[in-house]
Amino acid sequence: MTLMALLVKTSLILTLGILAEFALRRRSAAVRHWILLSTLFSAAAAPVVGLLTPSWSIPATLPPASERAAVVNVSFGPVSTPEAPASPATVPASGSSSAMSHVITTAAVPVWLLGIAANLSLLLIGMFRLTRLRSTHARIDPSITESITRVSALFGLQRRVTMIRSTRRAVIVTWGALNPKVVVPADVDEWPHERLDVVLAHEVAHITRGDWLAQTAAEVCKAIYWFNPLFWVACTRLRYESERACDDMVMNMGVTSQVYATELLEIARSFGRHRQPWLPAPAMASRPSNLERRVRAMLNARLDRGPITRGGRWVSALALVAIMLPIATFAQGGFVTFSGTVVDPQDRLLPAATVTVSDARRDVKHETKTDRNGRFELVGLPAGDYSIEVKLAGFRTLTDTLTVNGESVDRTLKMQVGELQETITVIGDDGVVTGSRSTGNALKKRPNPTCAPGATSGVGGNIRPPHKVKDVRPGYPGFSGNVQLAATIGPDGSVTDVQVVKSDRPELVGSAVDAVRQWEFDSTLLNCVPIEVHMNVSIGFYQNQK
Repeated sequence: MTLMALLVKTSLILTLGILAEFALRRRSAAVRHWILLSTLFSAAAAPVVGLLTPSWSIPATLPPASERAAVVNVSFGPVSTPEAPASPATVPASGSSSAMSHVITTAAVPVWLLGIAANLSLLLIGMFRLTRLRSTHARIDPSITESITRVSALFGLQRRVTMIRSTRRAVIVTWGALNPKVVVPADVDEWPHERLDVVLAHEVAHITRGDWLAQTAAEVCKAIYWFNPLFWVACTRLRYESERACDDMVMNMGVTSQVYATELLEIARSFGRHRQPWLPAPAMASRPSNLERRVRAMLNARLDRGPITRGGRWVSALALVAIMLPIATFAQGGFVTFSGTVVDPQDRLLPAATVTVSDARRDVKHETKTDRNGRFELVGLPAGDYSIEVKLAGFRTLTDTLTVNGESVDRTLKMQVGELQETITVIGDDGVVTGSRSTGNALKKRPNPTCAPGATSGVGGNIRPPHKVKDVRPGYPGFSGNVQLAATIGPDGSVTDVQVVKSDRPELVGSAVDAVRQWEFDSTLLNCVPIEVHMNVSIGFYQNQK
């Protein structure tokens, strides 16, 4: 799966989740937080689910026959067509754009991994800074310990909460899951009792809800999908909704909205005089914009402040799964990219090869040429079965099949050297050959191999066809007819493995085979390396009519 596919699928799921959060603005913050959290994790898991489950796509509707394009040409270089103007179905593309696309695709994964490493490093640094907040010489007043114990009992929290006094005067933060810790400012002893209870109630609410673990997991997802801005938006919204949900829990415990808002503003005003550290954990003091919205929400008596029920969690989770599965397994609109490399028998690159992908059911052909690096790319293939045909002068036409089922395909296509064609006419008169021989050569000469230091480059396809150095003509056997033979010219130029493909009369075979076995050629070279090559021989025997 490509990074573009990851971006499309995750963005679609996150967009739906953020829109759902907005649509549920009249519901409680706990409900919206759960929807956002479930959506974020669903988006992060969608690519994995897509790999583990069969993909599907919407079958493309066939256009009317009059509107079907016979050939879609996508070329990587200038293509001259003097005999006819380009059809509307022709889609030209340049070699430089294909090469650039290949470079971008190749570089995308290392850049992605580098971004993951950088973001995870920042997260780990933040975790380390949490452990450095503790003052080794400051002690916690027993009244603070008693307060946290009392608040924990009110929320039904069974885990022991460790109180830590920070060396800073502008930090309130909660972290840890199994062994939760609450970090309070250095001047906590100067706080009035009412403020202390409000602050500790808010932090215990975070612990009860499991916000630290949820936010940390969300930050890991954001680090992995850092290239998708919607993950950053979702994480920011998630942190805000967790603060709102904790505010609701505190007020549901009996703290009035006026008292709570007043204490929150006093804490924010106090922290505003000091520099606050960045920490990867829920903190009570928010940014000014969020603080203003939180205060307005506290003072709005009409808002729903109820927690999300267990049934609500299950229903929303199942709804998200029902939405996420089709998106995760759906082939991006049913269209994918078919790309690859064309090479010769020595695995060297073949530029300017014509690659044609045909869909007989839709009566459509997609055509392109390989660039100077032997690469080709066809974008926007709908799901279906295709036949592949690759042509290049001097090589046999390569045919293959392709099935598109929602995943992009990258394939290496290896072409074989073409065949030598020999056609001979034997005209007999009293057993004497009086006819002549004509030769057709399908093994086209390509740029001569230059056996020099530069010949070791990755570009191949340099062919020097064989030339006959010894010619023996078949004798006339006294019968007319045709013989077709298949033979192999070895790397040394000798003819081996002569086989009879077709013969009009058995009497013609001996003379034809004996003559062909005696032929000799110089070596066929592919990229300066002698190779064997196949040869088809057609011999016609005719009686002289004079």
